[in-house]
Formats: sequence, structure tokens, C-alpha cells
Amino acid sequence: MSDQPVMLIGAGMGGLTCALAMQRAGIAVKVYEQAPELAEVGAGLTLSPNGSKALIGLGLESELAELADPPSYQAVHHYQTGRVLVRIDRGDLTLEQYGAPYYQIHRADLHRMLADAVRANDPDGICLGHEFERFTQDATGVTAYFTNGNSASGRALVGCDGVKSPVRSQMHVQESPKFTRYVAWRGLAPAAKVPAEAVDPPSGIYIGPGHLFVRYLIRGGETVNYVAFVERDDWQVESWSQRSTVKEVLDEFSEFHELVRAIIGSTPPELCYKWGLFSRRPLESWSVGRVSLLGDAAHPTLPFMGQGAVMAIEDGIVLARCMAKADNLSEAFLRYESARVARTTMVMENSARIIHRFFAPDTDRFAEGNNQNEESLGLFHYDAWGVPV
Repeated sequence: MSDQPVMLIGAGMGGLTCALAMQRAGIAVKVYEQAPELAEVGAGLTLSPNGSKALIGLGLESELAELADPPSYQAVHHYQTGRVLVRIDRGDLTLEQYGAPYYQIHRADLHRMLADAVRANDPDGICLGHEFERFTQDATGVTAYFTNGNSASGRALVGCDGVKSPVRSQMHVQESPKFTRYVAWRGLAPAAKVPAEAVDPPSGIYIGPGHLFVRYLIRGGETVNYVAFVERDDWQVESWSQRSTVKEVLDEFSEFHELVRAIIGSTPPELCYKWGLFSRRPLESWSVGRVSLLGDAAHPTLPFMGQGAVMAIEDGIVLARCMAKADNLSEAFLRYESARVARTTMVMENSARIIHRFFAPDTDRFAEGNNQNEESLGLFHYDAWGVPV
């Protein structure tokens, strides 16, 4: 195919993974990011084996081993008594079952890891301060226009620009997102300020009627990352950067176990955020001519299975493989969608449904229910490097 670069709009996890995969495949690529400097939000994320396997295939195994935390096991707890309802072994067992570790990592650490790797291959591979405005395309290429007055041309453009993607907005008639009636808080607390039993096991959730509290250790066990979900009608702002107060979270989780409240109460005020969760219908096709989509721009996924970032990482690997294998761009995008649309749609749909089992009113009977999750759905077996394209 042409030597013109592939333009990626957005330097998030998916965009940087895709850029690195394309570089390693010998494909010219440029990433355009609206922010004046790279800085990921202060929060953790989980890398299930399907995600860590993809990143290990990019040559990042040693960096992950250094910066990510592999939990020995996870547990589901009763929200009031703290009783373990379900135990899930991880550690070496996950490595044996799926061929890759289950990791927990700070978003900023993973983001920096990917950006450093892209820049090591091309110091000018990431263009900052370029807020996407619109694109035009014809039979020979595509041109991106930015709000700073600059423009850039390439053989293809991929919107990796998140849930509110301006690229997707130009490609498809937009429907208003639907408020799910779920609100979430995220916070980071110093592990040294909470009781040791509050982070034993190193990854766990507390479930109760209309409430869910997820917490796990990152950065070598020094920091507790948590996300707290509730069902309510009075908050409809879809933003990761909306400040909240620790008191508000404590009030909402007033009936939860004291160890949960100890974690919440240890949150520095500047590290407590709140956002509303919105759902969107899956797209049947992601590509129009020389333009396609990746990650949340293509399939915005609710966080209840912890697969949002991992799906974007998988997308990046598969798209690069399709670009390297195909004889032309149309074929590459067709291969990409054939490999990814059904899987990501399934993840979107199950992520929207799964929350109901956590919020069930009869918490004590949780272990007796249909505890379908990302593991029982077979998501962990996926290999972005081996799936047919």
C-alpha cells in the first residue's frame, strides 16, 4: 500500500497501541493529540490476560512486569458484613490458563509506557496541540484539519478520540447518548493510610442493593484505586474530570463495611471525581472510505466488566495486522471490521447487562446466581496477535 502515513486522531491507550503496532509492522503513522502535553487521568485500570497478551506481543513484557501489579486472587464481598461470597484465584493460575498475566496498573504508567515506545521509534510520531476539527477525503487520500489552523494528509485516518469522538460525529448520524441511571466515583487513596485488611485480597469488590464498590492495589501496592457505583437519577454529566467530595461518597456508602469506608475516607480531596454513565447503541460499521474508528470512538463500553481499555488495545493490534496484510485500504478495513465488530458489540451488550447481578437486592444469594462475567464469557482466551484477519 501507499507510503503516506496513517493518521491516528487521539493519543489514548488505543491510539498509542495502534501506533506502536503499526511502527513494528513497518507502516508509516502519525498520532495527533489535542492536549498540549500527554497526561492520563489519575486512575487505575485492569489488564485482563487478553490485554496483557496484546501488550507483551509489542515487546512491553519487562515494562509491564515492573510497573503493573498481578493480584494473587480476587474476592466478592458482602457490602455490610464483608463476608467473602466468591473467591477467584489469579496469579500463576491465570498465567497457566490464558498464557498471560492478569494485571492492575495506573493509567498514567501504561500511557507513558506506550508513548515512550512510540517516540523511541519516531521522536516526531506524536503531534501535540492538534485538536481535530474535520476531515475531507477523495480517491487518493484524506486530509485532517485542526483548530490551530494546521492540516495534515495521509492515506487513511482513524478516530481514536474517545466516547465523544468528533471523527465519528462526522461519519455517522449521531444519536443522543442515554443516561443509564448509574453514577460513579473514582478515587485514589494511599495504602499506608488504610488498615491492611482493607486491601486483602489485593483486588476485590463489595456488592449491595443499588451499590457496588470496586477496589484494587496499584503501583507496587502503594495506592488503592477504587470506583464506586450507585443507581440514581440526579446526575447526568458525562465527564471523567468532574470533581466531587469525599463526604459525598461516604454519605452514599454509609451502610457499607467499615473497611470500604476507611478507603473512601483516606482519599485526598483532589483525587475524588464523579461522572454519569451513558450508553450508546453499537455501530454496525466503523468505516467510511479512508476513515475508520477504534476503541471507545467505535464501541463506547460501560465499565462493569473492566474491558474498555482492553478492547481499544485489541483494536490497535488487529488494525495494524490488517493494514500490514491487505493489498489495499478497503480490504484492510473490511478485515478489521470482520475481526472486531462482533466481539466488541458482544462486550458492549454484556457490560450493560452485567451490573444488574451486582445490584441484586438479595446480596447473600449472589454466589448461587448466574455469575456470568468476562472470564466465563471466554474473553480472556482472545489473542489479538493470533485471531484470523
